[in-house]
Amino acid sequence: MRNVLIIALALLAASFGCDRPDKWTTDSGLQITETVEGEGELPEKGDILKLRYTGWYLDGEKFDSTDKLPEPARVLFGRGDLLPGLEEGVATMRKGGKRILVLPPELAFGKEGRPGVVPPDQWVKFEVELVEIEPGPPPIVPWNDAGMEIVTSNSGLQIIDFTVGEGDYPKVGDTVVVSYSGFLADGTLFDTTYPNRAPVEFLLDAERLIPGWLEALLTMRVGGQRKIIVPPFLAYGAKGYGRAVPPNATLIYDIELLEIVK
Repeated sequence: MRNVLIIALALLAASFGCDRPDKWTTDSGLQITETVEGEGELPEKGDILKLRYTGWYLDGEKFDSTDKLPEPARVLFGRGDLLPGLEEGVATMRKGGKRILVLPPELAFGKEGRPGVVPPDQWVKFEVELVEIEPGPPPIVPWNDAGMEIVTSNSGLQIIDFTVGEGDYPKVGDTVVVSYSGFLADGTLFDTTYPNRAPVEFLLDAERLIPGWLEALLTMRVGGQRKIIVPPFLAYGAKGYGRAVPPNATLIYDIELLEIVK
């Protein structure tokens, strides 16, 4: 009797396994085909994912791949570093899993495409392997400004200086080297040079920077560390910016001015 029961349970388990779908479409329009299920835990926001992938147009032409990289790509999950469709697709993968993901334009490169690589409004397909899931670095949070003085400029920009710095102020046309983190008003991180990206170098130019950034940097010295609270009219206004910044958003940046390149 016991053997019969064990066989019956095994057959039942097998039947459930056969019922597991290996192809489905999500509510967002992402098409998923699972070729290898993988094992272990699902990734969590802040984990580092090691991924191998290849991207094609639907006609079979390849436009991107990690094949030539010495190691899988490393991505900080949940920070918006991946295309929306890729992030949705890997969110329910496990270590060792493989999937084919077909992304509609709104989950891929959108109406703008990727200049020189992917045309506008393009459907794309990725074959993705989740090689490894590693614990990520500690979460990046806004600098603690409790009890510190807030100075409001004539434009409406709010400034909190942690370290004033030394030397000259940069001028329009100078190139500066900066590390920073950007947050929405609710504390959501939307952009950062920490922990893995190098500081960024760019030209101080009113056409390239939002007004709040330009004003803040022109009144900083090298070595300075400051928090700026940027109202929408000094940031991205009613349009917002891509997926990261919603319309009419107040933005908070923690900035370090590392160098002025003469």
